[in-house]
Order: sequence, then structure tokens, then C-alpha cells
Amino acid sequence: MRSRWALIAGFSFAKLAQIIAFLLSRVISYYFLPYWNTMTNSPLKQAWLNLSPTADEPAIALHLIIPEVLKILGFIFDNGEVVQEYRTGLGSNKVDIAARKNTTSEKFSHTPIDASLIIELKNRTISLDSDSKGYKSAVKQLKGYLNKTETNCLKTAWGIVTNANHIQLFRRHGRVIYACTTNIPLTADNIDEKIALIKHYIDNEHKALTIALYNNKGGVGKTTTAINLAGILSLPSPEGFAKKVLVLDFDPNQKDLTNLLNIDSGTTKLCDYLQNHKNMNIKNTISPYQIEYKKSKFYKVFDVIPADEQFLGLSSGTIISLGLGRLRKTLTQLLNEYDYIIIDAPPGNNYFTQEAIVASDVVLMPSKHNGLASFKNAAIAMTQIFPKLGSDRRAFDPELADPTPLPIFFNGEQISPTQKKQAQDAITQIIKAAKKTDKIDLRNFFFPKYTDVRQDLSIFELPSYAHIASSAFSQRPAVISSKVARGYYKQLVEEYFL
Repeated sequence: MRSRWALIAGFSFAKLAQIIAFLLSRVISYYFLPYWNTMTNSPLKQAWLNLSPTADEPAIALHLIIPEVLKILGFIFDNGEVVQEYRTGLGSNKVDIAARKNTTSEKFSHTPIDASLIIELKNRTISLDSDSKGYKSAVKQLKGYLNKTETNCLKTAWGIVTNANHIQLFRRHGRVIYACTTNIPLTADNIDEKIALIKHYIDNEHKALTIALYNNKGGVGKTTTAINLAGILSLPSPEGFAKKVLVLDFDPNQKDLTNLLNIDSGTTKLCDYLQNHKNMNIKNTISPYQIEYKKSKFYKVFDVIPADEQFLGLSSGTIISLGLGRLRKTLTQLLNEYDYIIIDAPPGNNYFTQEAIVASDVVLMPSKHNGLASFKNAAIAMTQIFPKLGSDRRAFDPELADPTPLPIFFNGEQISPTQKKQAQDAITQIIKAAKKTDKIDLRNFFFPKYTDVRQDLSIFELPSYAHIASSAFSQRPAVISSKVARGYYKQLVEEYFL
């Protein structure tokens, strides 16, 4: 009997202990866990958790952006490095928040000009999903504040759009404004990581803008554009823009750029470097393009990494083993050596084309007014190729945005009003098809000046000129020997880049 009662008592005590433990856990989770989580959350995460689901712009600014996000990005609100309702220019336009490091002689709040970062805020109730009207409107607003007419933002390199549910970082290089990150959804679990990533991109700002010259169709003047664009950017002022430029001929099949400029290989071949770069210097792949201006005296116009025929001897397996993004990683070593890096990419959708686009910030696509195929190919690039390569870029650069396509331009032909109308009609049909089939609006890619108020279907035209075509025989860019050609390419630079 005693052993039986002992067993029952033992069982009762064990059961009672379980019940007490359960009740204690409920009390702790109800009363103490929220307090403990508050103590262990980062200030940024806690600020985000404390935001109302319907928080308006002032609430987001006051409770999240100013005290926490900007602190992480390196700006001190209490020290005058942050200005709210920042006037972007001479007019009435104001962006919600601007920031700039103080100098030894002045505080940003005392002299609110030359912001380095601006932030456009939206209420949490406004959707900033990438396909929403709210998102498109907010991005358009931000780009408007970064327009070269907004005098207080002429030195602004970074812009952010956010409603605390999404956040996206944009970069400005000259007059080019492009998405640096994807449109990132924010959660309590990822907000610390994502704001740290945005800080990483801002802190590692590079000097160069990387441009791929691309069209899926050949014969549209990519190489001619690359050579003369590099030339006009490099020439000293007032003839050109006095920029430091590197051109990469990444078409080993044609080698047109290398042959036209008669460029010799560097001491290291690019193919060798991409296969085994550990004991090599990327600068040894570079050759100067220079012109003789007096007997035995030369002037360097720009630098060139020439085409390398060795790529043609590699097996498909060896090329695949190089890994997508190897060119991008290679060029990162040169991003602070140049103002512009221009890649002359081959037509089609091959390894060299893909690597050129993955390596680039923006893609410039010359076209012909009578080239219906090139219009369709451009649409395919926008709807299929760039998004696919964008996801490949994110395999080694988290949240990196897709490469940004610049609007097309008509390259090197005289266009009659009738021909122009035919091209516009053809493009309009392509835009309608893309919107219906791929759910993407290509209107501003083909017609960048089009608005609901002003239905402008104009496309930039780079006219034909004999000196441009004949410059190949002199092994000089046309912009060096022809004042008229310089004028044309200056217009191209001012339309797209500066």
C-alpha cells in the first residue's frame, strides 16, 4: 500500500509541476515577453514596430526616418545635418527630407544647399508596390527633384523613396538617375539588414557610370556611337567635357572598335585575366588611344581594353566556368579611376552580351527609324533579358536593381516626317502589345518626353554626317576631326548624361 500511495503522490506532484510551469510560461509571455522584446530589439526595429499601420509622412519622418534611419546612414539630426521640407530649387518644390554632412565652416541647416541625400516620404496607406500608381508617382517626384533645373540638388548623389513598408535607393550620375536597389519590402525581421545594405551602397559610392552600348540587332551603329561618345566625353573643354573614359571592346568576334582605332593589346590579355586574375593587374589589360598632334608628340584621348580573340578558343564549358558577373567584379577595381566606362557589346544574347549588361549601370540602345526588328528587340530586352540578368546580378550583389535602359535614339540617318510617323506608329503598337502581354509600360522608354498633358512622341535623333562614316578610314573618332560631328555628339551627351 505504501508504495502504491507513493506512486500516486509522485504522479500528482509531477502533474502539478507541469501545470505550474505552464501557467508561469503564460504569465511570462503575456506580461514580461513584450517588455523583454522591447529591450532586445534594435532601436530601428522597435521604431518600425511602433509605427501605426496608417502612419502619415510626419509620423514616419519623426519616429523612424530622422532618429533611426538617418542615424544609421551617418547623419546627425541634432547637429543640423538634416533639413525637413527642403527647398530643391528656386521654385516652390520641396522634398520631405534632405541630409548633408556639416563642414567645418557651416551647418547644413544654416545653409540648406547641396544636399547629398534626399528622401521622398509617402503615407503607409499609399501602396508603393512596384506596379502601383503610388510608386510610379513617387519615383517621378523624386526624379523631378533631381533634375538639373533644381539648383539646390545639383550635388545630390542619392535619393530614397519610402513609406516604411517599402524602400528604394536611387543614384544620380550627371543627369542619369537610376535605381541602385530593388524596391525592397520592409519587415520587422529584415529592416536592420536592409537599411544596413542601403548604407553599404551609399558608403561605397563609385566615381564611374558604366554604360553598355547594346542592341540585339547588328548594324545600328553601336561601335560608332561608343567611339564618338568616348571621344566627346574625353576631349578638353570647350570642345568636349574633359572626362576620364575607359572603353571596353567586348566583341571578340568582330573586334570593330579595336580595329577601327588600331589599338594594340596590353601586356595582359583580358581573357587571361578573367581566367586567372590572382597574380595579374587589371590595369595591364588597358591600352591608351592617343593621337599624334605634332611630330612624335601624342595626346591620349581615352583608354581602351581591346577585344581579345583568345575568348574564341575557349570551350563553352570553360566560358561557363568563368561565372556570370566576372566582368562586373573585374571592373569594380576601375570604378574610381574613370568618370565613364563604356562597353561595346555584341548583338544577340550570348555570354559577352550578358556579361556586358550585368556589368553596367545603364544600357544605351541605338536604333534605326526603319528598323522594326530593332524596336521589337528592344522591347524583348526590356521585358525579358534585363529582368533575367537583373536577378543574376543579385546573386552576388544583394538587392541590386536591374540595369536601367536609357531611351532609344535614332542613329545616323536623315528621317522624313512620313518616315518618323511610320516609326512612331510601329512603336505605339509594340508598346500596346507589351502592356497587354507582359504587363509592362514601355512608353517612356520609347517616348521619354510623353506625358498625359503633353503627348510628345519625339525621339532623339543623331543625324547622319559624312565625316562620321568616313572617320573609320582615318582611325580617329569623327568628333576629333569634325566640328559638326562634335556638335552632334555634344547634343547626345547633353540629352542623356550631362
